[in-house]
Amino acid sequence: MKVSLNWIKDFVDIDTTKEPQKLADLITVRTAEVEEVADLAGNFKNMVVGKIEKIGPHPDADKLQVTQTNVGGKTLQIVCGASNIYEGMLAPVAMSGAMVRWHGEGDPVELKPTKLRGVLSDGMLCAGEEIGVESKIDGIYDLTGVGFKEGTALSKVFSKDDVVIEIDNKSLTHRPDLWGHYGIAREIAAITGKPLKKMDLSKVKFPSSGESPKIEVKNFDLCPRYCGVIITGIVVKESPDWLKERLMAIGYRPISNIVDITNYVMAELGQPLHAFDKNYIKGWIIVRNAEKGEKITTLDGQERKLDEKTLLIADHEKAVAIAGIMGSENSEINDGTTEIIIESANFNPESIRKSSTRLGLRTEAVQRFEKSLDPVLAETAMRRTCQLILEVCPGAKIAGPFTDVNQGLPKPLKVDLDVQKVSSKIGVSISLEEAQKMLESLDFETVKKSEKILTVKIPSFRATKDVSIEDDLVEEITRLYGYENIDPTLPDLPIIVPMRNKERTLKHEVRKQLAFVFGMTEIYNYSFYGKDEMTKALIEDKDHIELQNYLSQDQTHLRTTLVPNMLKNIVSNLRFYEDIKIFEIGRTYREIGQYFPLEEKWIGGAIAHKKNQKMSPFYEAKSIVTEFLKQFFKCEVEISEQSKAPSYAHPSRCAKIKYQGQVIGNVFEVHPLVLSNFEIQAATAMFELNFTKMCSFDENFVKYSQIPKFPGIEIDVSVVIDSTKKVAELEKAIMKADENLIKRVRLFDIYEGENVGQGEKALAFRVLLQAIERTLTDEEMAKIQQKIFANLQKLGGTIRGI
Repeated sequence: MKVSLNWIKDFVDIDTTKEPQKLADLITVRTAEVEEVADLAGNFKNMVVGKIEKIGPHPDADKLQVTQTNVGGKTLQIVCGASNIYEGMLAPVAMSGAMVRWHGEGDPVELKPTKLRGVLSDGMLCAGEEIGVESKIDGIYDLTGVGFKEGTALSKVFSKDDVVIEIDNKSLTHRPDLWGHYGIAREIAAITGKPLKKMDLSKVKFPSSGESPKIEVKNFDLCPRYCGVIITGIVVKESPDWLKERLMAIGYRPISNIVDITNYVMAELGQPLHAFDKNYIKGWIIVRNAEKGEKITTLDGQERKLDEKTLLIADHEKAVAIAGIMGSENSEINDGTTEIIIESANFNPESIRKSSTRLGLRTEAVQRFEKSLDPVLAETAMRRTCQLILEVCPGAKIAGPFTDVNQGLPKPLKVDLDVQKVSSKIGVSISLEEAQKMLESLDFETVKKSEKILTVKIPSFRATKDVSIEDDLVEEITRLYGYENIDPTLPDLPIIVPMRNKERTLKHEVRKQLAFVFGMTEIYNYSFYGKDEMTKALIEDKDHIELQNYLSQDQTHLRTTLVPNMLKNIVSNLRFYEDIKIFEIGRTYREIGQYFPLEEKWIGGAIAHKKNQKMSPFYEAKSIVTEFLKQFFKCEVEISEQSKAPSYAHPSRCAKIKYQGQVIGNVFEVHPLVLSNFEIQAATAMFELNFTKMCSFDENFVKYSQIPKFPGIEIDVSVVIDSTKKVAELEKAIMKADENLIKRVRLFDIYEGENVGQGEKALAFRVLLQAIERTLTDEEMAKIQQKIFANLQKLGGTIRGI
C-alpha cells in the first residue's frame, strides 16, 4: 500500500524534508514493514521555471530558434524548435543533469550541453509529456500566469514535492485500521509523540426530511451494516488538481470527480464506497444472495456467472454490484449523472474473500473488506464523502436523511491490564502512567482500576480480530516502547538440549551428500501438478486428490510423485545447460480412503545429458543411488530388476531398491514416450526414494575394520556383448571367477555406436583383486583374469584387447 506523506501531514505535523527514510525505518520497527521510500521530487531534479527574455533566429535552421532564458539568477542559451514560444513566456526548463523523455517517448535521458546545427544549447524548454506531466496543448508547457517566478523548482509548481512510502501489504493483514492514510497518521502520531489532528466532520448535516434511499438487507450475517444517502445537483466532471495529484501519487488513476472522491475516501479512511446513478436504480436497494447462474457485467466489462454464495447489491429488476468487490456497468456514474446514491457498508470478510477467489476478481475494496473492517467506519466514511462532494460540486445537495440499516453495532470491548505483567513479560519496568499514556496515544480509553491494573476500552477500529486480550495490549505497549530499546538478555532458565528431530537431521545429511558429494542441485516445486502433466507422464487419476479451489490449470491435483514437476524443471533448464543433475525433497499425497491422505516425503533425482543422447545416464543414476544409500544406511542396499515399472519409467530399464527386505524406491530411465510428451531431447534417468520409510529404520553405526596390510591389484576388463544383456548378470559372472579374491567389481564405461556391432554394447569393468594374508602373485592374477574372460565368453561376450 502506498502512502503519501503530504497527505499524512493533514493529520500530523511531520517534516518530510528531513530524512524521510528515518521515519520509514521507525514505522518498520514499530508498526509495519516499509518496502520503499520514493521521493517524487527526484523526477524533477535540475528542472525549474524559466522566463524567455529574448528569441532570435537560428543561423543555420529555419525551424529552430535561439532563446535567452532566465532560470533565476542566470541566463541560459537554449535552442528550441517549438512554434508556441514567445518573449516573456514562463516555461519548464530542464537544465544539465535533468532526466527527460524526448517527445514523451522512450527511456529518460540525461541532458548535457550540446550544439544543435552549430549553436550551443545549454538546457531544454519542455513540453508536458517530456517531464511526465499532463498537458492539454501541443508544444512547450506555458506556465505564464500560474503565480510562480523564474527559478522556482518544478516539483513545487506541479505539486510533486511529495514523498511516498510503500508498506508491505502482508504486514497489515491483522490491522484493518491501517488501510487508510488516517490510520497510518494515527500510528505516526503515537510513535513520534506528536498530536493527531482529528478529522472534523461536524459540518456535515443530514436533513431530517426529504428523500432517502430505501434499503432492504436480506442477510445480516453477510452484511451487518448498510448505509445510504441520496445527493442531487451533481455535475460529473474532471476532479480538481489537488484531488487528482493525491490519487496519482499513490497509484490511483483519476476518472471523474464522483468516482475519484469515493476512491479518495477509501485511501484516506480505509472504507470502500460505491456511487450508483440513482436514475438506474429501480425501486429500492436490496442486499441479497445471487441466484444460481445469475450473471452480471462488472465495471471492467467482464460478464461474470455467480453462485448462491455470492452477495449482491440489487434493485427490483437486476443486480447492480457484487457486494464489496465491484459495481456493475448498468448503474455506473457517467457524464449525464445528476443524482447519485452513495453506498457505505460493512460486509462479512470471509464471504468477500471467498467470492473474490471464486470469481478471480481482486480489487482494492476486496483487500480492505477481507481484513474485517470496523462497522462504525461506514458512517464516518459516508460523512467524509458527503463533505468532499459538497466541496467539489458547489451545486450538490444532500436530498434527505441518512439511511442506516443494521441489527445493532458491536458493544465496546473492555480488557483489564496488569501493568506488572507487562514489565515481567518484556523485561523492562513500565509504570502504570507510562502504559496509560502509550495506550491513549493510540486512542484506547483507559481507567485506573487499581494501583497495578488499568481497565482498557478497545476502540472499535482495533476490536475486529486484532486486540481482544491482555497479551494484545502488552504487545501494543512493547512496540511503542520500542523493541530496539529492550536489552537482549538470556532468560534465567535451565538450558535443556531439545529432543533430536531424526527426520530433520537426516534431511540435512541428504542435502549435504547429494549436493556436495554428487554435485547435484536442489530444486523446490509446488506440491501440485495438473491434468496435462499427469497425461504427459502417463499417470492415471487413481489415488489422486483433486483440489476444488485450484489457482491454475497446472495445480489441480496434489502430487503422488515428484517426477512430473522435475521433468518440467529439466525442460526449462535444458535451454541453458547441456548436462543437468537435480534433486528434490518433497511431500506426496495419496488417497487411501481414510479421513487424511497418506502423506510421505520422497527424494527425487534426475540426470539429463543433451550432448550424448544415445548414452543412457541410467548407470550414473544407479551409481549415485548406490553410493548415497551406502553412506545413508552405513551398509549396502539391494538393487535388482523391477518386474513392474512405474508408468513413466522405461519398462526394461528400471530397478527396484530394497533395504532390510522392504522396497524403498526405484531408479530408472525415463520412458521414451514421456520424454517425447514433455519435448525433452536429452537422455534422462531418474530415481525416487521414500524418505519417510528410510527414516523409519534403526540407524546403523559404522564399525571399525582393519585396513588391509597387503596391496590389491586392479585389472580392467572390456567386453562387447549383446545390448540386451544386463550389467548385473555380467558383474555376477565376473565375481564367480573367484569369490574369495575378487573384492569389488565396478562398471566405469559403457559405449554404443561406431566400431561396435549393431545391437551390441561395449562395457568396461574395473576389478579389484586382494588377499588378506598375502600379496597376490602375477600368476594368481593371470589365472583369475582368464576365468573372468571365460565366464564372460560363455555369456556371448567378446573380450577386447586380447
